[in-house]
Amino acid sequence: MAARSAGIIALALGLLAAGAAARTWGPTLTAQPTITGTAKAGSRLAAGSGTWTSTSTAAYAYQWYRCDAAGAHCSSIHGATAAGLTLGSKDVGKTMGLTVTATDTSGSTSAYASLVGPVATATPLLVSTAQPQITGLAVEGMPLQVTTGAWSPLPTSLTYSWRRCNANGRVCTEIAGAHASAYTVAGEDVGHALVALVEAGFGTTTQAALSTASPAVVGGDLAGPSHSAPPVVAGVAARGVQLTASTGLWAGVGSLSYAYQWYRCDGDGAHCSSIHGATKTTYRTVVADLDKTLGFTVRATDSTGTAAAYSSLLGPIARADAAVASAAVPPLTGSATPGSTLSVGSGLWRPHRIGKLSYMWRRCNPNGRICIPIAGATLALYAVTTADVGHVLVAVVSASAGAASQAAYSTASTLVR
Repeated sequence: MAARSAGIIALALGLLAAGAAARTWGPTLTAQPTITGTAKAGSRLAAGSGTWTSTSTAAYAYQWYRCDAAGAHCSSIHGATAAGLTLGSKDVGKTMGLTVTATDTSGSTSAYASLVGPVATATPLLVSTAQPQITGLAVEGMPLQVTTGAWSPLPTSLTYSWRRCNANGRVCTEIAGAHASAYTVAGEDVGHALVALVEAGFGTTTQAALSTASPAVVGGDLAGPSHSAPPVVAGVAARGVQLTASTGLWAGVGSLSYAYQWYRCDGDGAHCSSIHGATKTTYRTVVADLDKTLGFTVRATDSTGTAAAYSSLLGPIARADAAVASAAVPPLTGSATPGSTLSVGSGLWRPHRIGKLSYMWRRCNPNGRICIPIAGATLALYAVTTADVGHVLVAVVSASAGAASQAAYSTASTLVR
């Protein structure tokens, strides 16, 4: 059961509501794109870009799709690349999809709005004027509820049919026996988005409307959110400097809240003690930090529980008047798998002109703490071995300026598997 939920979370990381496509670089989705407007021929639908976080100003591109009533067999609509779409006779009886691609200097990411439709005729006797909404948590064993939406005129009857879709809220199939306004999420739904088809009646006229899609369902054994990027600490590793940490990137069920704690560790990242009162994303280094490494932990809580993530170690912390100090953590690149090679960069140093660099690779526990030197690993490149499995790897880079020298921990690798 736990293995299944872990797999689903890995699939669903970064997905909000109907979800986002798999991502390596580019902006991160925090709220799904939307479609507003009346789903009838002659009306205009408006696209909402969604909410994103990005490393620089993001630009948005749009593509509208025409799908069948089940959200399958979708075809891009030629030329429909604006933030609005006027519906025509070809759209009647179809559902409409929207993909938004956000691009910043790091790359591009695509995300999907919930389907809208089926589209009514230009002069319908009954029409959906506001899309039904799904509320509740998309977790196995938990109840979901669909609202009626808004209709013109007010319908005299409403019926419901729940549907299981792919993770992007497309290609939906009816769930047998699910014909109430509420639905209890089942094990078969794990990894799928859920929608409800609300059918309204007025006299002898009927019209259906798809609800918004839920996020991809996660297993009921899930305990806490998961992260796709760890917290990162930035600042000069010297006494009297204010350091700033990020929360990392998290995905969870429902809203997320965060708690923070800074730790003071020895030069090997061991014997860590929490720093009293250091519970914000900023911390100003003090005398007690000299020659120590600092750690930062984020505890994220969602409706299913709490999970922790750990920054790479920062330090050792230099004196305020040190002749050389680390101004930016040396970055680690490469694949943390046996047979692959990791490489460490020089990082940034104060002053900018430094002398010789030397290296010492270390094998740490899965949280990047309690690090032990690896015999003979003294180059900027390191070939990962089977002895590293179950550990994370770091490189300690030492820089010299005249007779002075200072060491700095690199960012930590992912867990070697």
